[in-house]
Amino acid sequence: MVCIKSVDVFSLMSPIGEMVMKICPQGLHSLSQCDNIQDKNFDPQKGQDVFLIGKKSENDRVQKHVEECIEWLNAYFRDVRNVISIHMPDICVFTEIGSFQERVWLSLAKNIGPGKVVSYGELAKMVNSPGASQAVGNAMAANSLQILVPCHRVIRSDGSVGQYAKGKKNSVKNWLLQHEGWNIVNKKVVGLKNI
Repeated sequence: MVCIKSVDVFSLMSPIGEMVMKICPQGLHSLSQCDNIQDKNFDPQKGQDVFLIGKKSENDRVQKHVEECIEWLNAYFRDVRNVISIHMPDICVFTEIGSFQERVWLSLAKNIGPGKVVSYGELAKMVNSPGASQAVGNAMAANSLQILVPCHRVIRSDGSVGQYAKGKKNSVKNWLLQHEGWNIVNKKVVGLKNI
């Protein structure tokens, strides 16, 4: 099922750099860092508030979704422990309902909150598809809702962090995991630190 409503595009500034958000009156379609942010130029700014760059929406429903997303992101970046008490922004259904990809995304978003990680294989088992680790990896690569559908929390079974954004933003994945309290040593998640 594909949304037939018109989609507005907004830019946000965040601690992990500029982000782009696409929203229709029903909810969020995508949220991601700008493509030009990669490992070689990633410069996180801890303490930076999330704010809209440029225009507000003329559509009240769309603007409400923009504001909810900014509020959620600010809660996430200020103190990840508090994000569970903030309403997650509404997401417009834009994949086939019940598809493998949707089941993986929903299971990840619902079950693997801050302070948790899961392997590709464990996530495959969670959606009743043991042995589908590679398909889970493909679903993560297609994730258009960065941070909200927390593909950065999916790691390899040996504890290594793995790739992010097809290997172009691995430092972003490391930063997000560390922001959530994880220690990373030699590219492996080794345990939670006190946050």
